[in-house]
Amino acid sequence: MDITETLRTAVHSNNYWKHSDFSSVMEVLSFHYEINIEMDTEKITALYLGNKTIGYICLNYPLIFIENQYALQVKNLLHSFHDIEYIIVNTLSNPYLSVNPDIYNAYFDFMENLNAFSAEDFYFYNVN
Repeated sequence: MDITETLRTAVHSNNYWKHSDFSSVMEVLSFHYEINIEMDTEKITALYLGNKTIGYICLNYPLIFIENQYALQVKNLLHSFHDIEYIIVNTLSNPYLSVNPDIYNAYFDFMENLNAFSAEDFYFYNVN
């Protein structure tokens, strides 16, 4: 699944995300899920339901990777945040995502294979 346009839309959409909307989103989600982010060092946080990671949320851009079975609930909780781009995946570990290197390399950290990566790969390459 090519996520180039989704990334492009996310990085160009909301200048206030990092400085205000991100914190508001974390507050809303924290009532239903566990979230752990070190704001000073991390650029992506994981979203947990119990011991299971169900998604990743970018600090710098309104972008959420979320597993399909949780996507509707998360979207409903965040309905008032209109600029969020969602990348809905079957599992976070399935390496079937791809992206144009020009858009990825301009905004995100180096990742080896941009033709077949998972949401998990995206997280690990961009977390710090």
